[in-house]
Amino acid sequence: MEKNKKRLLIIIGIILSLCILILPIILLVRGTFTIVKNVSSGSSKTITNTEEIEKKVEVSQNIAWISGFSTEEVKDTKELAHVKIWVNANLFHMDAITSYTIKNIKVEGYKKGKVAIVKPGHISNTLTMYDYVWGPYDGEMKSAEIKDSGKTLTFDVVDVAHYYDEVSKVGTSMPTWGIFLKELGEYNYRKIMDNSGLFDSEKILEYADVQPNDLNISFSFDVEMVFEDGTKWVKRFSAELDGAKIVENNSYMVDLSY
Repeated sequence: MEKNKKRLLIIIGIILSLCILILPIILLVRGTFTIVKNVSSGSSKTITNTEEIEKKVEVSQNIAWISGFSTEEVKDTKELAHVKIWVNANLFHMDAITSYTIKNIKVEGYKKGKVAIVKPGHISNTLTMYDYVWGPYDGEMKSAEIKDSGKTLTFDVVDVAHYYDEVSKVGTSMPTWGIFLKELGEYNYRKIMDNSGLFDSEKILEYADVQPNDLNISFSFDVEMVFEDGTKWVKRFSAELDGAKIVENNSYMVDLSY
């Protein structure tokens, strides 16, 4: 009888020891799976609106214009080549909004240059001539004038938009802004003229030795509008660019997916 009790106590002791050793491992593994699950679900989270809120807004235009251009840095001898992506996500809504924000702007895949997100300043949208960053045209602009505005752009909401940094409270909200790939390469204007006697403005990127693969980029951004009743409409727009079309034609248009 005593032997059986001793054996039972030994067995219970072994089981308790195993539990003490195994329990932390179980908790660690369980916690790891929870973290992985949370990270996975967070990275795959999609932006959706309720059906009611979705009906408040109509996407009336969803395109981007892409064009190559240059800035003269040293007269006749040094030109820098750039690409401008002019984003047009125009939204029509009859319910009044109180705020309009473009955020989470992401540009991926470029091989050369620097990215600058440009929001125009408080400049009249009735200008008959404006430069590449929507400022008043007053001659040659420099690369340094293409200044980054950050990855979040907030536009003022007014009754009727009269400036580039504004959107209308009701009707069509179509703020002007762009993504720039700066300083992709340089070329010597005088040397081209001396060698061929002809300068082709559609070959700016070719002159600067920009390759199609340098411009096979993708970009995305979120538009967030808040209505007077406190509800929020959010939509993600994205596009992939064909570098060959940009280099060959110096300009083209692409649809924004949403």
